Amino acid sequence: MTKILLTVFFSAAVGAVSAGARELPLPAVPDSLRQPERRAEFVMKHFWDAMDWRDTALTRDDLFMEQNAANFYSIFHLTDSVTASEAVAAMFGAASVDPEAYRRIAEISQTYLFEPESPVVNDETFLVVADRLLADGRLGEADLVRLEDARGAALLNRVGHRGADFEFVDRDGRKRRLSDAVSAADRTILMFYDPDCQDCALFEHHLENAGLSDVGVVMISPYGEQDGLWARHAATMPARWIVGLPVADDFEDAGMYELRSTPTVLLLDRNLTVLAKNLTIDTIDAALKKN
Repeated sequence: MTKILLTVFFSAAVGAVSAGARELPLPAVPDSLRQPERRAEFVMKHFWDAMDWRDTALTRDDLFMEQNAANFYSIFHLTDSVTASEAVAAMFGAASVDPEAYRRIAEISQTYLFEPESPVVNDETFLVVADRLLADGRLGEADLVRLEDARGAALLNRVGHRGADFEFVDRDGRKRRLSDAVSAADRTILMFYDPDCQDCALFEHHLENAGLSDVGVVMISPYGEQDGLWARHAATMPARWIVGLPVADDFEDAGMYELRSTPTVLLLDRNLTVLAKNLTIDTIDAALKKN
């Protein structure tokens, strides 16, 4: 496999851990496999072939484990869910020869795929991993409970599914529904934010300067009025944006949306279908070009 193909496969993982982290050699792809999808499938299924899961010098090396996990998961978008599930099952099966190695790769996988700060966060891939780990039942009871909770969160508002609808009051005091708010544009950015959040402010600034004239923007603060802070901040946002507070006082705890971080950003179509989620300043532009 050429370095050019490696760049494509591991673009999501570049710089994810450390430039000095050791990496497993990639499996040699047979020349008979010419289609990129088939080559990616082969690499995924054989990615860990060179790994000795009994070698504690490797399995206890956090940088090594994290970098190679990031590389492995960065390939998933190039193939189908069946192949991904088989590759995950093979990885955990091989790691099970050492319970500590199994625990470590399980923990790294959850962190990299579920935590919003990760460069390869992906709920669909996380669900593949979570289902395998829950089926194995090898983790401790507390870890399995946390994993089940995270799995439930990842199932909320999945890509390709209709997002949860809810009522909110906009900055003009009108009661509205999200489904109506997104119906005016082919695509709408839904951002849950805190008016006192610096990361939210940076994201707002990015959207203001992105020239998104054909994309709707709905800004929802699930944290209430906060002694007038929300109203003062809402007044500074662009007039065409829809800015509101949920009608339900317990919206943050109601389980309609998983507010894993602030801001939490999704891309919806006019029918409330989720086109992308867990978006960041670094990924929002690519998501808009793709969808």
